[in-house]
Formats: sequence, structure tokens, C-alpha cells
Amino acid sequence: MTRSYEQTCRIARALDVLGERWTLLIVRELALGPRRYGDLLADLPGMGTSLLAARLRHLERYDVVRRTVLPGPGRAAGYELGDRGTALTPLLASLVEWGGGLAPPPPGSFDRAAWTMLAMRLTAPGEAVDFDTVTEIAVDGETLWLQGDGERVRLETGPAPVKPGLRLTSGRATFQALATGRTTVDDAMASGELAVQGDADRARLFFDLFSLTNPSPTHGR
Repeated sequence: MTRSYEQTCRIARALDVLGERWTLLIVRELALGPRRYGDLLADLPGMGTSLLAARLRHLERYDVVRRTVLPGPGRAAGYELGDRGTALTPLLASLVEWGGGLAPPPPGSFDRAAWTMLAMRLTAPGEAVDFDTVTEIAVDGETLWLQGDGERVRLETGPAPVKPGLRLTSGRATFQALATGRTTVDDAMASGELAVQGDADRARLFFDLFSLTNPSPTHGR
């Protein structure tokens, strides 16, 4: 049973829903798009299946997550953010910024390019919503896609649903260096560490907008 602080304070009441271990990481994963239960379990190493099931049931009660049917063959069951979960986007963005000031994680910590790309989207400036090129990002076996529609930036795991106008392929170290401004698109292309399919100017704009060095993010996308 989920514990309660039994306080009227709104912070305490929010923590009654969100304060348990793993809860916000489930929200993080679903901020990358709808997912199957097995995919959530695989991408949350260290979380057992019974605990994940319990957390999902708890979050469903508050419309933080909801069940959905995933597109594609077989129409598999999955989970997505509910309206109350989507409303947590500014909180996730603030946690990205706050966490950026901490010391680096211990060597060997589990890492995914998807988490870096999510942080890039969450802290991007407001004009990023106008980046309407369907962009596919392939990093060491991980594939994601992104597109702005003028109101929000959609980011999901997996191949783009249509032929991308821009495809970026690199290793994890190069992607991190591009994301944090430690190298440029031109230098990474010249060294062969970044492959760009599409307009190189759009690739430069992508890393200008979706950069973890952006000083003035606008939240709520």
C-alpha cells in the first residue's frame, strides 16, 4: 500500500502520488511516448515486475498514466501519460536543470541516448516547437525521432513513422559532445563521427535548438 503523509499541504499531497521510488522515472519513460509493459521493465533496470505493476496501478488512479493500444501489427497493449502526467512536463524540465549541477554519475552507470534527448527537448527554447523537420536520431543501436508542430515538440522512441527529412547517426560519446556543445556538427562530420542524411544546415539548427547548453529554456512542451 502506498504511504501517505496525511497532511493537507499540497506539496505533501503531490508527494503522496509521486514521491515513491521509481515513480518519476516511469513518468520519464512515458514522456518518450507510449510503451509496452515489457519495454518499461527493460528500460528501468533494477525495478522488479511486481513493483512496476503496483506503481502503474497507483498512477492510473490519478490519471498520471493510462492504458492504451499501441499502433502497428497486433495492436499491443501499452501505457501512455494521462493528462495529469503530461502536466508534469515543467517539473521534469526543472529536474533536468537541477540535476545538471550535480557531480557526474559513477563510472559504469546505466545510460541511454533517449534520456539525453529527452533532456534536450525538455530544456529547449520556445522556438524549438517550429522545428518541423521529421528528424530520426540513431545512437549506438537506439533510434528516436522528433518533430515540432508549432505548438509542441514530439519525441518518441523507435523509427520515425514517415520518411525523415533529417537523419543523424553517431556513437554515444559523439552525441553527448554535440548535445553539450563540446564539438560541432561540422567537426563531427569531418571526422566521420557523425553521419547526416539531409540538409546539414538543418542538422546545425537541430543542435543549436536542442542543446543542453541553452541558457533560457521555456517549459511546458
